[in-house]
Amino acid sequence: MSEEFSVQELMRQGIEAAREGKKEEAKELFQRVIEQEDKNEKAWMWLASVVSTDDERRVCLSNVLLINPANERAQALMAKLDEKAKQAVAEEEVIPGISRRQLLMVGGGGAAVVVLLIVAFLLITGSQSASIAAQTQVVVSTQNAILQAEASTQQVAQAATETQMALATPTPTASPTTNRPTLPPEISLESPTPEPLATSTPLPYPSGIGGRIAGWSGRDMSQSGFLPIVIYTLDAGGQPVAISDSSGRNPDLSADGRRAIYTRYFPTTYDTGLEQIGLDGTNPLSVTIGMQDISKAQMPSYCRTQNQAVFVALPRDYNGPLNATRFPYQVYTFNFDTNTLFRLTNDAFSYTYPSYSPDCSAIAVVREELAGANTGSTDVYLINTTSLAQTEVTNDRGAFIEANPHWSPDGRQITYSAHPADQPENNDIVVRGPDQASTPIVVVRSAANEIYPVFSPDGRYIAYASNQTGYYDIFILDRQTNTTYQLTSTVEEDYPGSWAP
Repeated sequence: MSEEFSVQELMRQGIEAAREGKKEEAKELFQRVIEQEDKNEKAWMWLASVVSTDDERRVCLSNVLLINPANERAQALMAKLDEKAKQAVAEEEVIPGISRRQLLMVGGGGAAVVVLLIVAFLLITGSQSASIAAQTQVVVSTQNAILQAEASTQQVAQAATETQMALATPTPTASPTTNRPTLPPEISLESPTPEPLATSTPLPYPSGIGGRIAGWSGRDMSQSGFLPIVIYTLDAGGQPVAISDSSGRNPDLSADGRRAIYTRYFPTTYDTGLEQIGLDGTNPLSVTIGMQDISKAQMPSYCRTQNQAVFVALPRDYNGPLNATRFPYQVYTFNFDTNTLFRLTNDAFSYTYPSYSPDCSAIAVVREELAGANTGSTDVYLINTTSLAQTEVTNDRGAFIEANPHWSPDGRQITYSAHPADQPENNDIVVRGPDQASTPIVVVRSAANEIYPVFSPDGRYIAYASNQTGYYDIFILDRQTNTTYQLTSTVEEDYPGSWAP
């Protein structure tokens, strides 16, 4: 058995054990994965879900963020740990002579920090092997020398943290937050009783369903979260066809069905930007490279009535650290005819996953509060594209974390994923009207993680990704018959981004 297959099989077994509540068994399996691949982001994330103490979770999440600083789930969980721990816990020693703050410090020698975190985790979980103890002594001694040499680096990191905290403080120009009620009893999104997971036998292929789904697919060997952009043609077997040599995610299809726009990843700079490309893989065009007003552009959505797209990015006046766990992303539009960039939001919130309504009169977006009493609260909002006024759609504060809203073709509904704040790997798929008075309906609920829902062109179907088989595959729900089909069934990670005729 090859090492790669062994890691995949260990991950599959670990995920299955975790979902069955066998935490000790799952923990051992994920540790075996990490022994082979110490930078396996997915394994660290799953390990964080089955360990028993906050100290262990903090080490796991720290490794996730060292591997991928843009991992939003790890950011949210780490922030909750920080809030719970406060300053006293931040100073508490995890290893004699080394505080957690020192342990989590990101400075020179990133590989040494990852090794130290691995050793720290093994110590916390009680590993008693003599070889690991010997390795621990060597690494700790080396790290102490590094920490002494990097005293000035700690001061710089402290100053950067204070800058970020100051930036996150709401300004008088921030969009108003209403006194939102708690989630009404009749709109319950409580985690369901776990259902039996699907077997390895795939569900039926969605025969007779047409259109093309733009997505991203492949093996995330770099653990970046970005994969080749592909097209699935449903009435031609649904095999993914790559349209770009670059890695990306969150593709959207233009109204004429000729182009795709997506978040492109630049591995040499760890930055993101927007790129357009023909569905035949021709004429790739960078959209945001060279723009001086923004950075880290991502999550684009086409307008169907005008030649423009909406997306989120960091504004030029952001002066916080680029390795922060939370960024105040703002909403922008770009008009391809006039080459005009326009900023729609200017406040202290963070926005993600903007999506144009079919008539482009509104944008559904996820808004997160970065400071104040409701720090970490995430809800779906609508932005009026004319007045720029914001209205909330969901109002559960921080009880549930919403993501990736998408509109139905008639503009009467939106679908999104949502998970309880303490269960980041248990997203379900929700459909509701684009207003607070509507009742959310959970259309896909299971013990697995369902994410990235998109409507079909006729609104009858919803495609989404689920890891119920151990890998993320694309499933399709027929809303009329409540039948679920399976578009992909491989060891590749497959995610849908947009569905067009």
